[in-house]
Amino acid sequence: MSEGPLGDVVIAGGGLAAARTALALRSYGHDGGITVLSEEAEYPYDRPPLSKDVLLDRDASATCLLAPEDAAAAGIDVRLSHRVVALDLDSKVVVVENEPAVAYGSLVIATGTRARSLPIFDGVEGIQHLRTMADARAIRERLAPRSRIAIVGAGFIGLEVAAAARSLGCEVTVVEVAPTPLCGPLGPTVATWLQGWHTTRGVTFRCGVSVVAADVRASGTTLVLSDTTEAEADLVVVGVGVTRELDWMSSAGLRTHAGLVCDATGRSSAPDVYGAGDVVCLHDGADHCAPVQHWTAAADSAQRVAAAMSGLDLDDDVSENYFWSHQAELRLMSVGHAPPDVAPRITSGDLESGKFVAEWEVDGRVSAVLAANSPREFLQGRLAFRASSVALSGG
Repeated sequence: MSEGPLGDVVIAGGGLAAARTALALRSYGHDGGITVLSEEAEYPYDRPPLSKDVLLDRDASATCLLAPEDAAAAGIDVRLSHRVVALDLDSKVVVVENEPAVAYGSLVIATGTRARSLPIFDGVEGIQHLRTMADARAIRERLAPRSRIAIVGAGFIGLEVAAAARSLGCEVTVVEVAPTPLCGPLGPTVATWLQGWHTTRGVTFRCGVSVVAADVRASGTTLVLSDTTEAEADLVVVGVGVTRELDWMSSAGLRTHAGLVCDATGRSSAPDVYGAGDVVCLHDGADHCAPVQHWTAAADSAQRVAAAMSGLDLDDDVSENYFWSHQAELRLMSVGHAPPDVAPRITSGDLESGKFVAEWEVDGRVSAVLAANSPREFLQGRLAFRASSVALSGG
């Protein structure tokens, strides 16, 4: 079927943005075909629990975003193990690896990101990344008490894996090239506190060094570090950011930069082609590039794309850069961007207790708020951040 101005909608991707776009299109009244082409072998699921509940063997049933029965009820055709590898804009056809091509009336590209790898680990067996459900299950099988886990990269994923591994009795070493974990997004004051929080729970940090060699031996994997020391591990997990697979998009003639270039409503450089979720970078018409990051931004992106495709206008909202991270019993929530050269002000609690709210101010306005184990107080700080953002935009 191809009723309506959109024609048959094809969504390339099978994650949060893909599922949310498909469901939103139905809720906005689209009665034409909707086909989701997912590279993975599982129905769309939520990724944040992978580094938490899945690693800890907790009930992960809530990770499912679009169950088979729900897809069928909504008339959404979900095709698993369908990886899009090319696009013909003139013929309005997407090419699927080892499967027939699929024609579209409107196309939404929501392929997300991939875990970034490091050249030093090319050809090294047993190196794990964490991006998919299969990755999480493979890591979980190796998290036995007293097993040695080396985590390369002290970002949010790395620290969440470290916390889960320590909870399961593993010996954990985190290797990070920066002076402290998450120094960029959190600033040195909070980053130093966060490192100390994990250290008191048994995590060993090797900061300010990089991996220069990896040697697989019968006893495990030896990581040779830039300061000539070594780290022994039974399992190496690499968490050093993400990349976006853009070659087939740019080859088709779509404009790409850090991601698929789209405007605030998800429209790409080609007619009838939209982008949603992490694969997108937003351009405001100038040189400013803002890659879509974090769960909330990806979900909001899907909603806006579906609305734009349906001819609806959503109210403008403040871009908050909201994220959260659960690291064992530590719950972090944050909005805004913490300036690296500005010291935060503790507005509630204290660092020593592990329960506090920190605010960053620039020119008298709240530019960022971070809370540790303080959800109620965080809401107050978030309101202050929103008020500052609205005032800055002239709203």
